[in-house]
Amino acid sequence: MSLANSAALISLVVATVIAGPATAAGVLVGSWGNDAGCAGVKAGYQDGDDYIVLTAEGIETYGSGCRFAQQLISAPGTQSLGSTCSAEGEDGTTVETVVVTNKGSDGFFVTIPGLEELGPLQSCS
Repeated sequence: MSLANSAALISLVVATVIAGPATAAGVLVGSWGNDAGCAGVKAGYQDGDDYIVLTAEGIETYGSGCRFAQQLISAPGTQSLGSTCSAEGEDGTTVETVVVTNKGSDGFFVTIPGLEELGPLQSCS
């Protein structure tokens, strides 16, 4: 192995070690929701005003939704995600910071500015 290849391998190992647990948690997999949200996921459509579904890409409620600028990861704790949001009956979109908290076995909780906290959201699988 050449000196250049050895240096590249060492750099890769160091970068992996430094990245640590944050990348090990990975992107949130599947759909997470309340009872109405998970029923809607299984049925393939929304059927109720209390529908809430969270995925790695965003959150959707019966009349509104937000798409995250980056994907939600599954690590416990709080993430603030820049999001593009829209609401039924309103023109255009808004840019909001959506706060998603993973409380482990208690599920996910989501705060969108101007709304009450949404949750707990459990796995729909």
